[in-house]
Amino acid sequence: MRIFIIGFIAFLCFSTAIQAQVTKETEPSWLDDIHYSKSDIDIDDVSQGTHTLLYDTQINIPKQTIFYRVTTKVTDNVGIQNASTINISYDPSYQKLKFHKIHIIRNNEIIDKLNISNIEVMRRELNAESHLYDGALSAVMNISDVRTDDIIDYSYSIIGFNPIHKNIYSTNFFLNDFKSVGKIHVTLLSKNKLNYKAFNTSAEPVISKVNDLNKYEWEATNTKKIEFEDEIPIWKLIYETVFISEFNSWKDVVDWGLDIYKIDGKVNTELQAKIDEINSSYETNGEKIKATLNFVQNEIRYLGLENGIGSYKPFSPNQVFKQRFGDCKDKSLLMVNMLTNMGIEAYPVLVNTYLKQTIKDLLPSPKIFDHCVVKVIDGSAHWYDPTMTNQGGYHDSTHFPDYAYGLVIKKDNDSFDDIKLYSENKVETFEEYTIDSIGKGARLKVITIYHGGEADAMRNYFKNNSINSIQKEYEKFYSNYYYNVSSLKTPQLEDKLNLNTFKIYEEYQLDSIWKPMPEKINHISATFLPSSLLNSLYIPNNDKRDSELSIVYPITREHQIKIKLPIDWGIKNEKLYVTSPGFYYEWKVDYDRKQKTINLNYYLKTLKDHVTPDEFRLYNQDAKKVDQSTAYIIYIPKNFSQSNSISNGANVLFDGIMAIVKLLFIIGIIVTVGLLIFWYSQNRKAK
Repeated sequence: MRIFIIGFIAFLCFSTAIQAQVTKETEPSWLDDIHYSKSDIDIDDVSQGTHTLLYDTQINIPKQTIFYRVTTKVTDNVGIQNASTINISYDPSYQKLKFHKIHIIRNNEIIDKLNISNIEVMRRELNAESHLYDGALSAVMNISDVRTDDIIDYSYSIIGFNPIHKNIYSTNFFLNDFKSVGKIHVTLLSKNKLNYKAFNTSAEPVISKVNDLNKYEWEATNTKKIEFEDEIPIWKLIYETVFISEFNSWKDVVDWGLDIYKIDGKVNTELQAKIDEINSSYETNGEKIKATLNFVQNEIRYLGLENGIGSYKPFSPNQVFKQRFGDCKDKSLLMVNMLTNMGIEAYPVLVNTYLKQTIKDLLPSPKIFDHCVVKVIDGSAHWYDPTMTNQGGYHDSTHFPDYAYGLVIKKDNDSFDDIKLYSENKVETFEEYTIDSIGKGARLKVITIYHGGEADAMRNYFKNNSINSIQKEYEKFYSNYYYNVSSLKTPQLEDKLNLNTFKIYEEYQLDSIWKPMPEKINHISATFLPSSLLNSLYIPNNDKRDSELSIVYPITREHQIKIKLPIDWGIKNEKLYVTSPGFYYEWKVDYDRKQKTINLNYYLKTLKDHVTPDEFRLYNQDAKKVDQSTAYIIYIPKNFSQSNSISNGANVLFDGIMAIVKLLFIIGIIVTVGLLIFWYSQNRKAK
């Protein structure tokens, strides 16, 4: 009972403290009064039953205050649900939330709905399933009595900047949205002059002086919704975006990082013992690097406590080693610290996992990075991601993702490192179909060899799933193509960790591989697909494109299919070579008449991560050639006797028969015409 009371009191104290951070106040006096127009609604652009009339953001950097005002018109009853809920997130470790107003405007009457006691504060933790906990809270208000044609007008301020940035401000904002907006307004007030850079817009700020502060103001009216194309690269900036920064160079960001990643204190006894163990157990630096990476990846679990300054500043290596968990920056700094104490040069590196080459065009700011990795110098540069697990390969062949560029936290560094890829992410697949009789089933043997990052992924997949569940998943996969698939044995594994190859052996009985052919009456067909190539290339539906097209990169796929036939089947040997913007492709069909075996060989390698709009038409043509060659079909008359042999290629059998029929028909015509001419000439002689 006493424990319950203590817990209940603690809960009340927590609730009271949190509630104190959400208060009601009048709007700040330094704001501009921004107006909206109800007549600016284009009903044809309205979706989901609401239209945003005004989205106003005003930032006072000296006061560390960001003011927001949102005004929304409910145009249809389907929009009431979303318009009735206000959900605002903030970090309680350094921010306070102040509501100014929540109004319903109905028939020019203002109905005040702001009651601070009706606001529920709750934890968000949207990334908990990724083991990231940012400590953010959500203040949620459900507005009662919202009706169609109402205008919801609310405003609030979030006070407090993250102290980790040491009063050097940076941000970005958008001047359009995925829906049309009546007016977007942004103002920044600053003691210092701000660097700014715009993308996808020529909009320039109105710059003035207000009370000795520099004022920057942007405004966009009647914005159009963005039209998204399929498969746009993740690094592509789509919105009309403006970046703001008080950092003047990437060296400024590096200098900030040197202080953030500075290690205070000496290595403690426990961590030093682990360093000494690795240092004495291995001879070469390469072996020591790989052993350290394995320890940090596999023995220090991934867990991020990202609230407040914890979203940027790592815990000390001593603490991370002791608690045996950490996020990307914690694990990276631990690895750097361990290697440095072995006399091996290593540095933490800031990267963005999706911006890639675009990051070099942005203004300097630590806010644009979302990940931390490690650079090690041992003769040449090597890159490691300590958040990955169970990676194979030697120290100089360990897979590293395609992050493209990294900012090394090293004294006097002022630019990005270009991260060169050396992993092909190759998958080799060998499939052998043994067809015992026409119209029935087949036996299938599969060998798949994964290399590089693909091997790492499969190794983790098998570690995280039971062999029985994997066997069922594999059966289910082939059941998408064939009827009644049963596994003849559990998948057999061969993991060569140093070479980083992961080989899987499978064997199946397929009850039936034949299907009726709708396009050829009284015929049945069997289809063979290189499953490892499927979905590797995007097949467009049109010939024109405005944006770059994303390509999965880097990947290499080699897929061989051997089909053992029960009878001789005249197959035409074929070849196709495609060199296209973004990829290279080969396809070969070889028929061994003696062995009655069809050999299908597929090869695909992507050459870069996107194609440009200028390259798109050629890419589209080539991708369709690939698509048309992937499925290989053999077919035969349904009542064909297996005692016969087939003299024509399987996928030209019907055409061959028709050609013979046509030939006989033509011969018949020629003979008939000849007889008529002979009869006519004989008649003339008789006369």
